[in-house]
Amino acid sequence: MKSFSGKKCITGFLTLLCILLLSMSALAAETTGKDQTVNQVQSESSGTDHQTIQTGTENQTAAANTETLPEEIGPGIKKKEPVKPEEPAAPVYEKGESLGFFTATAYCPNSENTGKQGLTYSGTVPKPQHTISADITILPLGTKVMIDGIVYTVEDIGSSVKGNKVDIFFASRAEALDFGRQTKELFAVIEQ
Repeated sequence: MKSFSGKKCITGFLTLLCILLLSMSALAAETTGKDQTVNQVQSESSGTDHQTIQTGTENQTAAANTETLPEEIGPGIKKKEPVKPEEPAAPVYEKGESLGFFTATAYCPNSENTGKQGLTYSGTVPKPQHTISADITILPLGTKVMIDGIVYTVEDIGSSVKGNKVDIFFASRAEALDFGRQTKELFAVIEQ
């Protein structure tokens, strides 16, 4: 065996000493973090049942109710709640001035048996309580109007929808037949 020179021995000893010191400081920080968590739980849960937890040679008391303990994914690392994207607020509409009285009729999906639905003139899928057909020289595409407190958007046209006439989209043929032909007052919509 070769013997180490004095410089190599000292370097090795210092390296070993540094490793030990780092390990001890990491262990002390971890223990301190646990002690702080236990103390925090104690102060938050006064008046509840307690159990004894041994940490090293000390006995400390913590709440038996685990619901008050913060969820951790590692020693001293709290679990982060996922950030939920904020949903855009629904627009708020107010009834504006009267646009006059219109003859209102109803239409429904083209074929209820197949479940297929054609697209509107503007390229959207018609939706109940949303889509209406109108004469686009009077009510251009995208115009929002209020009928009986419901805000509709002009998304479609029809060959028989001319002048002061609107055709309201319904989900089923039965609903469209129930609506029939009515005279309705249309109001402009003011977006808040």
